[in-house]
Amino acid sequence: MGLSTTISARPRKAVSSNSARRLRGQGVLPAVFYGEGSESKPIELAYSEFKKVFLTDPGNRSLFTISIEGDGAYPCQVKEYQIHPVSRKLLHVDFVRVSPEKPVTVKVPLALTGKAAGVEKGGQLQQVEREITVKGLPGDIPASIEADVSSLTLGQTLHLTQIPLPGNLTLVKTADLPVALVGVPKGLKAEVEANIQAEAAAAAPAAKAAPAAKAAPAAKPSKDKDKKKK
Repeated sequence: MGLSTTISARPRKAVSSNSARRLRGQGVLPAVFYGEGSESKPIELAYSEFKKVFLTDPGNRSLFTISIEGDGAYPCQVKEYQIHPVSRKLLHVDFVRVSPEKPVTVKVPLALTGKAAGVEKGGQLQQVEREITVKGLPGDIPASIEADVSSLTLGQTLHLTQIPLPGNLTLVKTADLPVALVGVPKGLKAEVEANIQAEAAAAAPAAKAAPAAKAAPAAKPSKDKDKKKK
């Protein structure tokens, strides 16, 4: 996925709402392409082709290479799109040209890998976030970002900042948000709480054994006082 996916398009002559409705009835999706320093270009593309790469295929659904008939091929990003509120069909898409040398902000799917240790003990793996917003050069944006959850035990959570990012990508959201966790069934909550208390009790003697720092003695006030001459 990403820029390696090429979408074919044609220039669109008629730009009225009636013509757009007629195109949709023919299986064609009306769209607009915005280039750097140039006027917008009305285009049209095959609905089924774009639906497959944008709504069906897994992976990054924001960056593409768009090939416009009689014009050229350009790296671009989906900036806006409209979906029918009832049928959920795509109605219109806005593409904007991107530069390979300039970073872009993109939402990338998060794929969890491995089997969480807590699942084998009866827990349930829950994925809280399914996309991660990252910033990087268009060519460095991957189809998806993987996060290994094998080490998660019952009640443990994987946070956003614990996920290794490939290449030179950076997180847009720096808050340490939960992205996945292993839920604890009601029947196991007592056991998990007992284990937590046991671990805390085992760590307590070690904490007591550490020598406490002595506070520095407070300075005594001087007994010498200035005397006024009579």
